[in-house]
Amino acid sequence: MALDKLVTLNVQQEINRKRLQKLVFLVILPVTNLLFVSAVLYDIEKFNIQTVGNIAIRVWVTFGLAFLIFQSLEKYLPRVIRKDCFICQLALHILIIVGIASLVVPVFAPPERLLQIQSLVVPRFFIITLEITLYLIVLRTLDEQMNAFSTMLVLKESELNVLRSQSNPHFLFNTLNLINSEITDDPDNAKEIVYDLADLLRKYLKMAQQSFTTVSEELKLVNLYLTLQQKRFKNRLTFDIEVAHETHRLPIPALLLQPVVENTIKYAVAPYAATAHVKVQTILTDENLVVVFKDTGPVFDDKAIEEGDGFRILRTTLDLHYANNYELSLKSTETGGEFKVCIPVRTLESNRE
Repeated sequence: MALDKLVTLNVQQEINRKRLQKLVFLVILPVTNLLFVSAVLYDIEKFNIQTVGNIAIRVWVTFGLAFLIFQSLEKYLPRVIRKDCFICQLALHILIIVGIASLVVPVFAPPERLLQIQSLVVPRFFIITLEITLYLIVLRTLDEQMNAFSTMLVLKESELNVLRSQSNPHFLFNTLNLINSEITDDPDNAKEIVYDLADLLRKYLKMAQQSFTTVSEELKLVNLYLTLQQKRFKNRLTFDIEVAHETHRLPIPALLLQPVVENTIKYAVAPYAATAHVKVQTILTDENLVVVFKDTGPVFDDKAIEEGDGFRILRTTLDLHYANNYELSLKSTETGGEFKVCIPVRTLESNRE
């Protein structure tokens, strides 16, 4: 299940829980008790609007106060609710509701005109107990689902953290070796590479601490990486990045494109002596953000590609965020390789939630 979907479900469960509490205390319990009393009054020919109105006021005041008390307990004294003990929860709910009914607005005391006083107490107590039991069972089910979603979220986040650690820049070691060789041959170039590497690592470490970033920020990292690689390959590498205006602020998983640009350099530039050009482009379709990497590398068999660590990290990251709702494609063209990432458009607000 995708990470953002888990977050949405977890939030929805919490909303459902709060709606259920309001529904039970402010509608179901009051209406059920009022209907029961009205039926008894009608059966003994004591039914009238004034009597039912008085009872209705008492009923709604009782359950309204009970609702406020439980809301306060959950907010300020959650341990008192004892979510781990069903019997404790049931006893607490009955105690508070009956206590309010007896001490504040004695809803169990029927109108003076009602002769069968004792006949109402036990049945109404039984009805309230049954209603609260069913309510707590549903509430407990929602809590268990929320706990399950929370556990899955923690596991997914842990898996993403592992992926981020695995995607630590492999280019770092190559760059350090490059610096070592350039110190003797071209000290000025080595100095520039050190500065570029520092900027890149600073940006990389900052983005590694967040789940999502914007397309603009993600491509700034790609730009820093390609700038560094230009110094590595001297005059052999050029690049350009085209970011469609409407895609600048769109959210994208942080460090998602790093394995892509690394693989582009590793397979389309590094092994060959010819000049190379890399182009990165973003496109917004009706429902998807598309990021395209094009290179001028040689023709290759795109049907016999083996999945390496970079591609595995990319695919697993997309699985965690989008489940099966994304597309990856790599193909060889007459002008070079083309790698395309297509993910659903999300709003920044939805990802912050």
